[in-house]
Amino acid sequence: MPDLSRRTFVRGSLAAGGTGLLSAALPATAQAADVTVTDPAGTVTLAADDATGAIRVHDGGGTHRLTITHFKYSNTARTFNASSVTKLSDTELHVQYVTQHPTVTVKAVVVAGLRKARIRWEVSGAEAVPGQFAIARAVVNGTETYQPVTLWNRDGGGGIPYETTHGVGYAMTYADNRLLLRLRDSTPGFGDATWLHAPGTAAADGGFVTETVLVPGLMRAHSAGVIARDILTPLGIDLWTDQPFHVWNTGGAKTVNAQVVNAEATARQVRVAWTARTWDGAVQSGTTGPATVAARSVWNSSFQVALGGRDIAFVEAVVNDVTNASVTAFARTNVAVLSSSSYQAGDASMFGLANYPWMLTGPAQDDVAALMKLIGMKWVRTAYAGAPGIPPAELDRLGFQHNVQLGDLPIGKPADEQEAWAAARVALCVDAGARYYECDNELNLTEPGLEPEQYVTDALAPLRHAMGDDPAFKVMTCGLAGLDEAWLDKFTEADGWRHVDVLAYHPGRGNYVADYDPPEPWLEPDGRRKPVFWNFIGSLRKAHEVRTVNGRKELWLTEAYASTQPNRWWTDTYRHAAENVLLQLMFAKAYGVRCVTWYTLDDGIEQQPREADPGDVEYHFGLLLRDRSPKPSLLAFATAARFLDQAQYDGRITFSDPEVKGLLFTTPTGRFCVLWTRRDGYVLNDDPARRDPGNPVYYRTPEPWLDPWPTKTPISLPTPAATTTVRELNSIGQETLHTATAGRVTVTLDGAPRIFVGLDLTTTDLYPVN
Repeated sequence: MPDLSRRTFVRGSLAAGGTGLLSAALPATAQAADVTVTDPAGTVTLAADDATGAIRVHDGGGTHRLTITHFKYSNTARTFNASSVTKLSDTELHVQYVTQHPTVTVKAVVVAGLRKARIRWEVSGAEAVPGQFAIARAVVNGTETYQPVTLWNRDGGGGIPYETTHGVGYAMTYADNRLLLRLRDSTPGFGDATWLHAPGTAAADGGFVTETVLVPGLMRAHSAGVIARDILTPLGIDLWTDQPFHVWNTGGAKTVNAQVVNAEATARQVRVAWTARTWDGAVQSGTTGPATVAARSVWNSSFQVALGGRDIAFVEAVVNDVTNASVTAFARTNVAVLSSSSYQAGDASMFGLANYPWMLTGPAQDDVAALMKLIGMKWVRTAYAGAPGIPPAELDRLGFQHNVQLGDLPIGKPADEQEAWAAARVALCVDAGARYYECDNELNLTEPGLEPEQYVTDALAPLRHAMGDDPAFKVMTCGLAGLDEAWLDKFTEADGWRHVDVLAYHPGRGNYVADYDPPEPWLEPDGRRKPVFWNFIGSLRKAHEVRTVNGRKELWLTEAYASTQPNRWWTDTYRHAAENVLLQLMFAKAYGVRCVTWYTLDDGIEQQPREADPGDVEYHFGLLLRDRSPKPSLLAFATAARFLDQAQYDGRITFSDPEVKGLLFTTPTGRFCVLWTRRDGYVLNDDPARRDPGNPVYYRTPEPWLDPWPTKTPISLPTPAATTTVRELNSIGQETLHTATAGRVTVTLDGAPRIFVGLDLTTTDLYPVN
């Protein structure tokens, strides 16, 4: 399939073209004229109705679990009945279908194997559109969830392990069993309750083919995916906990579950070795097993990881065949402790979520909301009737404020159509209870030919007129991709500021620390952006200046992020991401940002949630990993949100060494400061030893428990006379206590920002650095 941008995706394009093609109820009971195939062990049976061509899937107990009835070879054309059903052997049958086009042929090749069935559709004909292929299915007395099939990999060049996707699974759960339907590729939004998107590939005979593999059995979807996927991996292992998001409120011993799967047709004896490393590199380890895992079956085990009161552990488990160590597989996950907190800012909170809460396919809605509240989020960027995510009424119940971000502007339309659009948009926002409307998204990137003047005249002006004299919500500019000064200059010339209340933009950032304000110009003479254009603090400074001179508009960062794409020099490591999250939020407060809505909660994209793609930066913006366990960034976000709750920015702290930095804040409970140094520079991921000369984009990302800052700077700082203890908190909120003596304390600084409570610093004095 072609790449699908999150900014250009049209939801449900396949389903919209063909949902009505199948109006009759799908059969759920066995028919009289069946042709059946069964694997010799009796673990799976498939029965094809010789009249309708419907294929029924039965598990090893003979229970009917799934019916596949029709095949769609374009958005508007599908199969009907069977013209023939032929049994070739005890384990293989073929179904030839009747189609809507006489020139199109569709044949299903059905094969039953040991706990693994395969159905391959062979399609030919001019009217066949492989990108629109879909299969119609009905789950019998069960539920279905979308579960990508992934594999952990180690790169030959080193760096951190990463996941890749090897098919898409639809996991069916029953009261007493499970079944995974695996496809080579599928976009959930292109299907519906009847159809599963199943795009085809070119076949050697000039036609197309698509295939599903079915794996029944009481095992996790990952384990079934190891059996089903199209790469040879004899063993697999899956890690998880029974705690939502692997985040607990208190420390102690935490249970990590492990399920080993044997994908081959003979039994294996296995052993699991596990390791857990904490933020400072402390190691816990152990083994489980040995155990014998039957053919295409699983073995469940578990182990304990001890966590402190604010902690994170990076867990890896490796399974090996006892007699052949080269037969192996591994998996990773994270576990963390984040205590509860009572935030006091209320509606004045400056923290929220930008992208839709896509995790509703897994964790319960209230669990998602609880996590958002735990890390200090109060706002949701977009919610309205029919939008994905948590509905507005539920967000109200859960205590969130919410806005609307929506495009589909009436650019170039007649005046009456622009008026109708504006009235409809106002009604939508009012009905949703939106506090703000963000008028489109990244137009400077997605619509470079659209002049800001036309954006103002064709969209903002009609919208403002429709809102009347007593508007129910405020209006934001489209969230600009980066601080685009050329676009804003034209917006100013078009008198656009009188139509908006907010400047919204997305502060992208390359491999630079959050406080890097590079020298200008940031543009080439022809207007192209230099890499340094994508900096955080410099763009924020400019945004603050622009909004101040144009009526002191509110400033929102509606997509902020710290990407952790693996083994790439342009993004953050997991450790740097946590440090930059903390510093970005501190600077947002320093520059009076009204709200920061973090781009996404978990790794993945809207169209392919939970899939893994190490080569696409869009899959790595979350505060959670793909398996929805915490990144260090999640703890850093919570740390910043807790300290900035009701905080006021006092100003910068100045040192005799200009590479020592500080910010000072006041809260209702006292002052705190953030201190760090830049003696190791402002550019990250710049160690030539970690680069691959043959691959300019590759950079061996260091593991998150490794300290990346070589230069340590001890500094003696004043404390109030009565203070005996100074608290130091790192980016993930772990606390270290320092003893003050005679009104002084010595702390050690490096490139990682740290929060200090108990120092006696001002914004007017100059503090010496040795």
